[in-house]
Amino acid sequence: MLLKTHLNKALIALLLFASIFLNAQSNFEISSPESQGFSSEKLMLLNEVMHSFVDNNELSAIQTAIVKNGKLIHFDSYGSSDISENDTLESDDIFRIASMTKPIVSIGLMMLYEEGKFQLDDPVYKYIPEFKNLTVKKRKKTKPVKNHVKIIDLLRHSAGLNFKGPEDYRKVIDMNLEEYTKDAVKTPLRFEPGTTWWYSSSTDICGYLIEVLSGQKLDVYLKNKIFDPLKMDDTFFNLPKSKIDRLTTLYVIGENKELVSFDNKSNSPFKDKVILLNGSGGLLSTTEDYLKFSVMLLNNGSSNGKQIIKKNTLDLMKEDHSLGLKYKKLVFGKKKGFGLGFEVVKEDDTKFGSKGTFGWGGMFGTYFRVDPKEDMVYIYMTQSFETYRLKLADKFRGLVYESIIE
Repeated sequence: MLLKTHLNKALIALLLFASIFLNAQSNFEISSPESQGFSSEKLMLLNEVMHSFVDNNELSAIQTAIVKNGKLIHFDSYGSSDISENDTLESDDIFRIASMTKPIVSIGLMMLYEEGKFQLDDPVYKYIPEFKNLTVKKRKKTKPVKNHVKIIDLLRHSAGLNFKGPEDYRKVIDMNLEEYTKDAVKTPLRFEPGTTWWYSSSTDICGYLIEVLSGQKLDVYLKNKIFDPLKMDDTFFNLPKSKIDRLTTLYVIGENKELVSFDNKSNSPFKDKVILLNGSGGLLSTTEDYLKFSVMLLNNGSSNGKQIIKKNTLDLMKEDHSLGLKYKKLVFGKKKGFGLGFEVVKEDDTKFGSKGTFGWGGMFGTYFRVDPKEDMVYIYMTQSFETYRLKLADKFRGLVYESIIE
């Protein structure tokens, strides 16, 4: 009887969400989990586990979604977009997607590759002269680099650039991308280009390359080439005034283990004029918008009859381009690698998803994966610095695959 009650609740939730999305003219057809090979019972368990993080005051809210075989089979929204205002998290609330900006910018740059604007092995200095005479720090001494930074190094994080965290970005927030790029190369590189995988701010430089090669500002280019064709109407660097009320609050853990607001709709820099179009982590988006982007990737670059990026280009991006590189921050090895903008799974029977699964996550609590073998996309969105400590991605991903009916 209890199971029947849970399943009825799951069906009611799905139908309610279907009405919301269909009213919003969503791109996604709603389908029951069982008809697409998923267990409603197991998805209820997924909900319970994800909800427990909110109930235990570890997260303020969480939103999860699964698209299987082109159908939306799961969507759940739980918690408060702002605790102090007692605002319920809504299906169209807006999240800071942080490093999930990187795949979007990488796709944008590779669209210019398709146009013949550059080759992956081109030295960056060919387009940005400041990359001509770089230096690298070796054993406390600064020396000229032996290898020029190539465009492929920016896309796969082997340029040797220093990592930029939140504190670093605050110092350069009033720079435009050109100023930021010229400032970034004044500092000696951390590693010799093309030798070491080191997660860095290189996708910011990809953003500036887009500006140089296209003649458009990064935000304009992404809107014209990706956001408008995919109808991603809620994805941007600058939060429009009309959408401020939909911004979800970002929380940190306080001294007494309570959730403390770090960035909210009243003090967020996203509501002001954004100058630095941070290609590494500056976009805002919704779960539905990022589903549209992810499903396009799953469909070999196609969406609603429009070819956003060619299949061959996307296949190239999904190859493991980290082979032969040393690893100093994140270890990939045999099971995982890194392509041009996202992580890729290289073996079957891993905890990371099916072979060929690719995606990335963001430090503010966002995560997506595209699994071509299962014809599936799965995403969660929250706003917290604590998701790595909570191992949220591992738990969510595991529960998704456990929900598949063998």
